[in-house]
Amino acid sequence: MEENNIPKAPTFLNKEAKDKYYNIAQMLVNEGKWKNGDDIALIALCANYQRWVQAEKMIKKNKDLCFETESGYRQQIPEISIANNAMKAMLSFIKEFSLTPRERMKLKEMMLKDNSDDDMEDMIVK
Repeated sequence: MEENNIPKAPTFLNKEAKDKYYNIAQMLVNEGKWKNGDDIALIALCANYQRWVQAEKMIKKNKDLCFETESGYRQQIPEISIANNAMKAMLSFIKEFSLTPRERMKLKEMMLKDNSDDDMEDMIVK
């Protein structure tokens, strides 16, 4: 276990993905949102982040988004599908942790609504 009960990042994550893992985990701990078992979803998020970055680097390096098959058909390079799939998976995990501005706003609105319901209930009981 690491500091603040954050499990150690797995060794298959590269440095950039591990940094992302610890930064997000620490933010969740600081906000009181880290729960046991969150590391599994966070590892999946960071693995997809790593895959997405690697695929995007290969796309940039390749410079051509398509290649010609033996039969003469133009086909997109596989890295595009890898990047797209990793991005979709990554974004679904980002939403689960409320890491997008929209999700944070929805969470804040829910918390405000919950607090206002308690206030209303207190007024009714009194």
